[in-house]
Amino acid sequence: MEPAPTSSELLRDMVAAVADGEPVLHVFARFSASTGFSTSKVRSIYYNGRGERHKHNANSLLSATEDQALLYAAQAFSYANFALSRSQLGNLVRSLWGKTVGTTWARAWVARHRNDVLARTSKALSDKRNAASTFGEVKEWVSELGEFLQEKRLPPWAIFNYDECRLVTQGNRLAVKRVHAADRERANVASSIGATVASLLSFVAGDGAPFLSVYIFRARFAGDDSGAADFVLSRCQSRTRSSWPRFYGWTDTGFLDAATFGAVMDLFCHEWEVRNPGRECLLLGDQLRAHRQVEVVRSALKHGVTCWWLVANTSHFLQVLDDKCFACVKKHLPVLSDQNIVDALLTNKSARDCVLQAAYEAERLSFTNTTIRVSFRSIGLVPWDPTRVLHLARVNLGMDLPSYGVADAARAAAAAVIRLSHDRHMAGKKKVVAGRAAVEKRRIYGAADLVAADRARVAAKVAAEKAKATKDAQKEATKLQVARDKVEQERQRVLATCRLCTSRVHRGGKLWSVCGCGRFRVCPMCMKQSVGKALVAAHVMGCLQRG
Repeated sequence: MEPAPTSSELLRDMVAAVADGEPVLHVFARFSASTGFSTSKVRSIYYNGRGERHKHNANSLLSATEDQALLYAAQAFSYANFALSRSQLGNLVRSLWGKTVGTTWARAWVARHRNDVLARTSKALSDKRNAASTFGEVKEWVSELGEFLQEKRLPPWAIFNYDECRLVTQGNRLAVKRVHAADRERANVASSIGATVASLLSFVAGDGAPFLSVYIFRARFAGDDSGAADFVLSRCQSRTRSSWPRFYGWTDTGFLDAATFGAVMDLFCHEWEVRNPGRECLLLGDQLRAHRQVEVVRSALKHGVTCWWLVANTSHFLQVLDDKCFACVKKHLPVLSDQNIVDALLTNKSARDCVLQAAYEAERLSFTNTTIRVSFRSIGLVPWDPTRVLHLARVNLGMDLPSYGVADAARAAAAAVIRLSHDRHMAGKKKVVAGRAAVEKRRIYGAADLVAADRARVAAKVAAEKAKATKDAQKEATKLQVARDKVEQERQRVLATCRLCTSRVHRGGKLWSVCGCGRFRVCPMCMKQSVGKALVAAHVMGCLQRG
């Protein structure tokens, strides 16, 4: 029903009065007295009709997309036990969209979305992926890879990506975990502890075809690196366009180590040469230490396989298999594993191997031609789209805010919060002085005493380093002098040796025949021979001629 003209005019006048800064309650009282309406009716007209007009409060500063992006970013940090403060929300809105809001707006915004931002889990996020140099490294990587692809002109079926994930049991179901570097601190979003069942290493091509996959299991080995291991394999199928070969290996831990990865690369190179003899291919992977072995890379180049690694700390947006394939595996695994376990229990069968059956089936359902091709396209690798790659880098590293997509805006908002936190942390470090000093119990120290002790420690350390450097330099000089002395002694020994027999050394005897030049001498035994006398005469004649 259309509101009465008086109500419309009343609503327009009340909105204008509130916009001019008059308190809402005063507006209600004034218009109630002037129109004869009750205060409750005036309040109803204002609040019911306000939604059809432009909102006067600070929430109108954010569009629906911006509000959703801010909500998703706040949810991500809240879920990681790092709830954003009101001042952080205001700074985030100001840095991303250039709109100024206060703590009152932030309090109202949090109250409106309270049910959506109450989740908590375990650990705060990290800023390791937001180093200032990462974006520059991505630009350099894009330039070099673009030049390589332009030079080689590789078809989509010759561009491969490989990645590893771990299949773990959590409770009674199977789950997927990404593989990180050993020295990287992990943000444990899930609190439960799982046992690793196997590691899955997959190779996929840019045309959407899975090339091969390798399952790595855990086994106990004897001293000769051999042992007995139970296995559950995927039933062999005929080679069709929708199937690919699966291989299996065992290690001490169930994880892919350097030696096993070398064997996997030999297998990949062999398969590539058999299927495409004489052709070259590009193999993209992350920078795990086991993947960057010099001998493995050199051997792969001999077979026409060029290994190319992603930039460090960019696999969360540049790794093809992480984009769609492993996400689909993670979606299918819990359902299939639960279903297999229930079926086994209801039929009074053993449920021990149900998790691996679910893993094989989930891999088959996830690694489809469409999924793989969409993953390569969304990353910008096949077809090659450097603009897309740089766009992903800007969004995930917080360098730029795209104008489309709530998800991209939310990721940019989260990255901006991390970057601002890092900047504040570095700025805060400039306000304090850190050091180290020897302290004693039952003694109180002043700031000047601690700073002086730290400076004395640093000065003593520098003096000790200088003394050590001086001592090392003296040792090196002594070694050089000893070497020179040995060379000189050897030279003098050669000069003091008899030129005829070369076995006797002159040690100052007066019976030796020594030339005035000091570089020629003959022992007494050789002088008794005619050859010795002739040799001395010839040398003396030569010395006289040389003057």
